Amino acid sequence: MKHIVIIGAGECGARAAFALRERGFGGEVTLIGAEPHLPYERPPLSKDGLAEASLPKFIADAARYEEARITVLTGATAENIDRVRKAVTLSDGRSLSYDRLLLATGARPRAFPGVPENAGRIRMLRTHSDALAIRGALTPGGGL
Repeated sequence: MKHIVIIGAGECGARAAFALRERGFGGEVTLIGAEPHLPYERPPLSKDGLAEASLPKFIADAARYEEARITVLTGATAENIDRVRKAVTLSDGRSLSYDRLLLATGARPRAFPGVPENAGRIRMLRTHSDALAIRGALTPGGGL
């Protein structure tokens, strides 16, 4: 049976996994993401995520992934891709074989040239954790 591994458990990776099922793919589907959360939409982070203490807007809940037979591995990154053996080595030491591999890693925010990465008043907003950190800094005495 075929196995598709999707590296990148963002919105694109999650929607690709569900699209495979909707189009009748019956093999294994594994979604790999670095964050501890299930895949979520990023645009709301700059709105609701900063305005109130909220959970991310998840693409689907855990039951829906289970129902669709999509394995979601959170808190793991792909450390190595061996295209000859068709295997991905994860940061936790596991190795996954695949028949097809989809890279859905998204983009990274770019820092301003010449600004150190640890500049206290300049923050990046890409993840739910980033939104919570910015929200905390916006409170009185929070550092901004």
